[in-house]
Amino acid sequence: MTQIVVRVDPDTDRALTHLVKLTGQSRSEVVREAIRAAEREAVLERVRKQALAVRDDPADRAQMLALAEEMESLRAW
Repeated sequence: MTQIVVRVDPDTDRALTHLVKLTGQSRSEVVREAIRAAEREAVLERVRKQALAVRDDPADRAQMLALAEEMESLRAW
């Protein structure tokens, strides 16, 4: 496992200590979980932005609607 050193300000240290008490996890476990949660949130935000870009693009919308209609017609068979 890779080790890292992180300097935290007093507010972050209090939050980390609080999370340790709340969860019963070690400081390292809390930090690892927070990093994974931040990664998930970053991925979700990227997907949200992509979805909004597609939604707001008239050409993409027309293509999605045409595909939906085509799929609906195939479903009737």
